[in-house]
Parts: sequence; C-alpha cells; structure tokens
Amino acid sequence: MKCIITTVQYSAGVNKNLLRNIKAFAKDHGVDQLLTFVQNGSYKSEDIVNPEVFKAGFNIVDDSRLNANLWLKDCKILSSQINPMTGLSFKLSRDYSYILPSPKIRYLSVASARTSPRALMTTGAMTHGNYRLNTAQGRKAALMHQYGFVYVEVINQKIFRAYQVEATKRGDFHYKTERYYSGKQVRVQPEALILGDWHTGDTDRKVRKRTIEMIEKLNPKRVIFHDLFNGHSVNHHEKANLLASLKGFQRKRDSLMKEIQEVHREISFFGKMFPHVQFVVAESNHDIFLYRYLDSKEFMDSAENFLFAIKLIPEILKDKRPTLEIALSLIGRIPSNFRFLKEDEEYRVRGIELGYHGHRGANGSRGTASQFDRLNLKMITGHMHTPQILNNGMVVGTSTKLRLDYTKGATSWMHSHGILYKDGKYGLLTII
Repeated sequence: MKCIITTVQYSAGVNKNLLRNIKAFAKDHGVDQLLTFVQNGSYKSEDIVNPEVFKAGFNIVDDSRLNANLWLKDCKILSSQINPMTGLSFKLSRDYSYILPSPKIRYLSVASARTSPRALMTTGAMTHGNYRLNTAQGRKAALMHQYGFVYVEVINQKIFRAYQVEATKRGDFHYKTERYYSGKQVRVQPEALILGDWHTGDTDRKVRKRTIEMIEKLNPKRVIFHDLFNGHSVNHHEKANLLASLKGFQRKRDSLMKEIQEVHREISFFGKMFPHVQFVVAESNHDIFLYRYLDSKEFMDSAENFLFAIKLIPEILKDKRPTLEIALSLIGRIPSNFRFLKEDEEYRVRGIELGYHGHRGANGSRGTASQFDRLNLKMITGHMHTPQILNNGMVVGTSTKLRLDYTKGATSWMHSHGILYKDGKYGLLTII
C-alpha cells in the first residue's frame, strides 16, 4: 500500500500547483490513498475545509494505523506551534512511529531499547498559511510555514518506508531523481548525498551495500563523508581502559597503519567505482583522534605505531592539509575525485553548509542539534548518529552497526543518509 499524507488548515487556500504536482506524483507512483490532517486556522470559529481538497480525492484522517509499527495520529497540535514536537516524545507510545499533522516539516528519532528506534515526523502543508499576523506567534509561524507531504510505502505488517517531501512556495518539489513542476515530471541529478557517519571498520555491511546502490541509482553530483576514519587504533577514550585495549589487541585493531590502509582501500574503491562523483570528506571528531594521539605523545609508548606516526609529524606541522589526508597520502595515491576539508573550512552547496561535522558548537561549546537550529545558517551535519530535521537544517544518522561495544541501553541511532536538491530543499533517506 502507498499513501500520501499532508495537512490543511481551516479556511486556507490550497497551493494549486502543489496539488497538481501531488496528483501527478500519485499517478506516477501508483499511490493508493490521499490523506490529510486538518488543523486550526486563525480563529477557533473556522471550520471549513477548502472544497478543492475533496475534489482532488483527499480524505480526512484523524487516527489510523498503517501497519503494526506506524500510526497516523492527530495530537491536536496547533498550526502556529513553533516546535510541533514539543513534549510528544514523552506522551506517545514508544511502540510505534508516528506521522503527525503540522505545516512544518520535522523529524525526530526517539530512543528505544529495541534494535530499531521510533520516528516522529510531521507532514508539511498543502494549503497556504492561515495565521493571526497581529501576534508574534502568528508571524513566526507564517515565516516557518512549509509546503509538503509524507510519502509512505507499507511493505508488510512490520516494515514501512516514509519520505518527507518539502515543496517550494510555487509548489514544485523533488523526490530522489524526480522533479515535479506544473504537473509534470522530469529527471534530475541530486546536488549531494550526505552519508550517515561512516566509521570505516565499524560500517554495517548491509548499509554499505545499500549506499553503493543509492549512489548508482541517484547519481549525485557529490557525496559527503562524515567520520570516514573510525580511529579505533588511536581512540583516547579506550586507551586508558585495560579491557577495551585488550579487546582491540585481540581483534587486531590496535595498528594505526593498518587502519589507515583500510581507509585508503575504502576511498580507492569509491573513487574508482564512481569516477564522475565528487567525494568530500568533512574533518570530523574521529579524524581529530589522530591529531590528538600525536599531540599527546601516546605513540611513543607503542612500538606498533611509532614509525608511522613520526612520518606524519613534519607534514602536520606545515598545517596545510587535514591530518587524515596526510596519513592516507603516506599509504598511496589519493583518488583525484576526493577532497578533504579542514575542520573550519566552509563548503556550501545551494546555500546549505555541508562541511560542518557537528561536534563543535558556537564559541567552543559542544555541538548540539538544537544549538545549530538557532544559527542563521542552514546546515546538514552528522556526528550524533540520530537523524533529525529541524527548522534550520538536518542531521544525518549513522552507517555503523547499531550496536557497538560502547552502545548500551536505549538508543536513537538510525541508518539514515541525507539528500540535497538543486532548489536547496533536502530530506532523509532512511535504510531499514
């Protein structure tokens, strides 16, 4: 079963071009149901839904279960609410994922003790905004109004795929390699595929396979790597722990040179397989493990790593290239279509910052998604392994196994990449 779910406000005009494009999308993809939530407008007395909504074949939904894991639920969120997710992770059952009504597009991964976390996602709107513009709340809500919908494919009683689509004010939108405008579909090339934190050596094999398939099918202009280097051979969090160090020794994960060789094989594979794709490596906190390892002189106590480490130091002192790039260049040639960014180097595509990993916040503080949301710059970051869509950007998930030695208890980690389009809109590609 395939569904489109959106939101309309009472007494609000329909974005006609968006409606036209949704109908074209539904036809192309064999959508079975067109569903919409209804939210309040400017005043409590408003109770009229634009008749064009029903003429297009939409049915109003309140509460409905699409399969054993996914609910459509009207939580009576106010359309003017700035953060539609406020408090919902505490109130809604953690046994399900939810699609919720809101004229804003947000995504939140909620921690679960099971293998898979649960997702809360909102729809965006098919109607123009209808807010009380004589209030500060109403004006803010109008500025944050987003057009869009959620496209859901129910695979079976347990598995579903949900993709949040954001449209422009004109009502045009992208979906993977498709662009819809004026009721027509054309094929397009995505601007970027932003991979969930890679962590070579801990990458999930199935996710790696799916990622390769994604690059083949989507043919993005560029692919962004976060935490390409895992750093298990130089991880300062584990070096002080005897048992963790012994486990690394038993698994033969304590050699820096061997780990760098593994990363070099990875970039050589991607560089050769996709010669027309620009690969960009954002300098991340795990890359900085290597710099810290050298700076702290820890390598001097390791016969295994000493000779390789001292080769790095002269080049690092020049401070011209990222530490990981220098280390990889000692192993062999770096593919010409790989670019390594320094930690504070900007890399903007269509107005979206893609070179910021997310481990550092403003003024030397620790980076958090909520902090980045308040910056006057749209960013797609990594680091947290917990996918989110916020008012001012997006966080991708992870490409690692969801259960590692240091992940115990409830987790919100999810296999999720990001995709960026020519119009500056973006979305999450979750891998189940």
